[in-house]
Amino acid sequence: MKEEIETDTIWNIRNGIRDIAEGIYRWVQETLRRLPWLKTLYTIWCWISLLFFILGLFLYRDSRTMLVQYLWSFYVMLQFWFLCRSKTFTWKQAAMFMLMGIFLVIPVTALTLLAAHGLFGGNTRDTWSQAVLTPIFEEVWKLLPLGLFLLFSRRASSMSLTDYTLAGAGAGVGFQLMEELTRRWLNSGIIGRTYGYSVTMLGGETIHWDFLTLFPGRFEESIFPTIMSVSHPVHTGMVALGLGLAVRYRKRLSAAIFILPALLLVWSIIDHAAYNGQGSLPDWFMKISDLTGSGYRTKGVFLLMFTIGLILDYVSLNRVKSRLPRMEGEGWINPVSELWYMLEALLTRRERLASVMSWTRERREMGFSLLFGNQEAITIQGDLQARMLKHFRAAAGVTAIVLVVAGLAGFAAYFQAHVHPADPACFSCMFDSLQNWWDRLGFWEKSAIVLGAFALSLMFVSFWPALGIALTAASIPASGHEIAKDIRDPKRMLTPENVISTLVALALSRVPFGRLAERFGKKGASRLKDWLEKLLKRRKEPKPDPELPKRPHKPDGEDPPPKKEKDPEDQPPKNDADDYVHWSKAKYRGVELYDSRNGPLGEFDGIDLERGIYYEAKSAKGLDRIHPKTGKPQQTPQEFTDKALYKKTKVRINNLEKAVGTRPTPDGTKEIPTLEQIKGIRHFEFQLDGDSPALRAAAENSLNKLRQEFPDHTFNIRFGVVE
Repeated sequence: MKEEIETDTIWNIRNGIRDIAEGIYRWVQETLRRLPWLKTLYTIWCWISLLFFILGLFLYRDSRTMLVQYLWSFYVMLQFWFLCRSKTFTWKQAAMFMLMGIFLVIPVTALTLLAAHGLFGGNTRDTWSQAVLTPIFEEVWKLLPLGLFLLFSRRASSMSLTDYTLAGAGAGVGFQLMEELTRRWLNSGIIGRTYGYSVTMLGGETIHWDFLTLFPGRFEESIFPTIMSVSHPVHTGMVALGLGLAVRYRKRLSAAIFILPALLLVWSIIDHAAYNGQGSLPDWFMKISDLTGSGYRTKGVFLLMFTIGLILDYVSLNRVKSRLPRMEGEGWINPVSELWYMLEALLTRRERLASVMSWTRERREMGFSLLFGNQEAITIQGDLQARMLKHFRAAAGVTAIVLVVAGLAGFAAYFQAHVHPADPACFSCMFDSLQNWWDRLGFWEKSAIVLGAFALSLMFVSFWPALGIALTAASIPASGHEIAKDIRDPKRMLTPENVISTLVALALSRVPFGRLAERFGKKGASRLKDWLEKLLKRRKEPKPDPELPKRPHKPDGEDPPPKKEKDPEDQPPKNDADDYVHWSKAKYRGVELYDSRNGPLGEFDGIDLERGIYYEAKSAKGLDRIHPKTGKPQQTPQEFTDKALYKKTKVRINNLEKAVGTRPTPDGTKEIPTLEQIKGIRHFEFQLDGDSPALRAAAENSLNKLRQEFPDHTFNIRFGVVE
């Protein structure tokens, strides 16, 4: 009973966090819809940033340095993207793991190292720090983005094995991007410009970026090499793939299968530690590294595991191939045939390439949903949820311990010597040199770097994440000395000012006055928002015709002044909400679904992508028609709504899973959304031209049937809507 209560508590916290995040996302989307001028401003900013970036490439060497490292990391990401043939992630989702490697893994790793040195003293060049703590923390925290995705994502149960690999590799790519970019900027002197930023006097070139190499970025001395460490994406991708195998086959092989990802993680840590501590670690540890291949066997084992995972993915897909759409003459679903369809589309009709790529990915996602998830693949299965939470409790305990250690680190710093990092030996000890380099740059050089980072980020993400990346690119080097001081002396974070500000913030959140201030802020913000909307919104009021004088209204009411009738499409029915939109005013109209044989599967009268609504227009004119033989109506209101609302909508929802694409109808709009864009819509709005008590009751009965069969959808209806 106690375990069930703990599980429910954790799950409620998880759902609450996710609901808050989704609410913020919906608010941002609604703001962009209400203020379309933001998109225009965004377009102008993009062009200005691109112009500055291009100029910076010609004028400033550091801009070219940033582009070089970005392209190398992008190249590694493309290699993983191409090889993961059974993936169900979109490029945007894969890129988010890369961004989390930059903005989540690196700060958490630095915080952990700060806590360790605050408790135990020492400096970052000590063997126990450089060759023990750093490899452990880096390899463990690089799995954090994947862990968060498994916990919060609605589609975690439908991931393929190569999705796990792509998620781990993406976090590793982001981590290594920032690490190597910092090294390139700091080692940009005469030696770095002449021989390369990773060249040392005794080891030669130590970091290798080779175009014809699979997964470049390995760590190996070029002069008498005896040990190697593969790049960060390979290590993290291998451990993530092992975790995916354990999650998928835990029922067949019991919980003991989780030993596999644990051993792979230990192997990665050994490779990393042996390379960092070569020459200083004890002989028995180096012998263990020799038994694992001294880093030279890691990539081969990873590729073998990756091949096995790819085969297992497609074998699983072919178990449900009869329930998946296939091309004409396609027997077994395999990566070769999918690549052939893409190549054929590229050479014959290039405009179909994007549709073919989306279709193959969506088919795989549907297959894994049928195998390991639910039909809609938007929630995790109950059994999987219970097992994930069982393992999550241990992870949550470890996280709590780390946070407690970080809090105690400052107090421990009072009772021991300060931490004095020496020369740059890892990422956390480069901040001093980083700010010195930043301060030497001029205004235009700094502007080119910031705008260049923004322009490069737009290749991966949309406007707001890209803006955050650009501002972070400026704030981190500009605050290098302060960050370095915090690492050297953690007790600086416990100054009276910080303590007082924390206590005041806590007090304001607990006392009634603080809550009142918070409510006042929210209320004031909403009123300010309404005032700005009224100020920016242009209202067009009808002006009276100056040539026609108004007739006075007679006091006895015999001749009331005539009222101008509005367009029925612009005038909402009675008792309707203010956000009413006639289906004929939707941005996309006449969107037809089709199957793998190009056959029609039904159409939607209107679609609103921004609000996430399907519009369906229904006519009830036939209800008044009398059968010539019986003298009664040809169909009752209930028969009409069951056919027009319940049955047709049920078929349409099911056909969304069978469809392979969308196309416009003859009377539809030329521009229509793709199947991938509309599959996530869960709201239907029916607009009926008839209205009567019997029709309303019948429609409610039909909608209740739909709500029971599709609880994740919402169904509304409007009566008396004129076509």
